Amino acid sequence: MAPNNAPPSSRSPEEGKEMSVTKGSRYRVISKGSGPEPIITLGVFKGYTAFGHDTALVMQMDPENEGESGLTRLIPAMVVLAVDILSFRPEEKEKDKEEVKVYFG
Repeated sequence: MAPNNAPPSSRSPEEGKEMSVTKGSRYRVISKGSGPEPIITLGVFKGYTAFGHDTALVMQMDPENEGESGLTRLIPAMVVLAVDILSFRPEEKEKDKEEVKVYFG
């Protein structure tokens, strides 16, 4: 087995746990473009949004995207070819929201 050469700041999901794309994690998304070459997007995943009748990944682009740093890119899920995890942020559990309990009767 090859040694893990990931930088110390990168955290991988625990082995055996279900994988999911998590907000705040950095990814390299390779997607189909209009030409023969794929589009490569480096950035932080911000969530999902509706895109027509499809779902899109919302990515805040990194400075490595020449001339596109700081832009937000929507990538339709149907054109995603691969997703590389650059740094993983575990999904935060939502704190139980206080419910207003109303009783009628």
